[in-house]
Amino acid sequence: MVPGGDVPPGHAQAPEKVPCASRLRQAGIPCPQASIGSTPSCSHPVPEMAQLTELHPGNYLFYDLQQTLLGSCQPEEVAIRVLTRVIGHYPHRNQLLVDCGWAALSLHGRHQSTTGCATIEGHPQLRLVGLTQEHGQVEAIDGRLDFERFPLGSTLALIPYHACATAAMHPVYYVHAEGKVVELWHPVRGW
Repeated sequence: MVPGGDVPPGHAQAPEKVPCASRLRQAGIPCPQASIGSTPSCSHPVPEMAQLTELHPGNYLFYDLQQTLLGSCQPEEVAIRVLTRVIGHYPHRNQLLVDCGWAALSLHGRHQSTTGCATIEGHPQLRLVGLTQEHGQVEAIDGRLDFERFPLGSTLALIPYHACATAAMHPVYYVHAEGKVVELWHPVRGW
């Protein structure tokens, strides 16, 4: 096996860069499989990857905010969203309360991005500033919130910082096309 991990785009850990499989074979140890596990490498393949027998990119299926920040994908290529509703207005704190907490999103990335554990699609002026198990707090990045723009019951789409952790929290994925649910995917559980 060729070890791999998240590396910057254009720096794929292929056998010529991490010659583990080649060294094993030169030492007379059979190495029929050579694999990497890296979404950035899979997103930006290099010719040396033709020598691999397997790829195990963690969240290549969904992408996420982290992969966008790494350069693996463009924001419009991220396929995962967690929908949440506005359930409270707190003008004295300049915050919205939403019905999505860490049990639906995870805490990954909370200190890695200016928007917190997620970015709020279509609302670059907002950030997720706190999560309890079942609720989140949203506030304006700058200035006062316009509470009229976010009435109680309105829906926000959160793009998670880390898709793997978020996807693991849900028993079903609603696949959309042109604004309609076209399939339900049920993830396989257990290791």
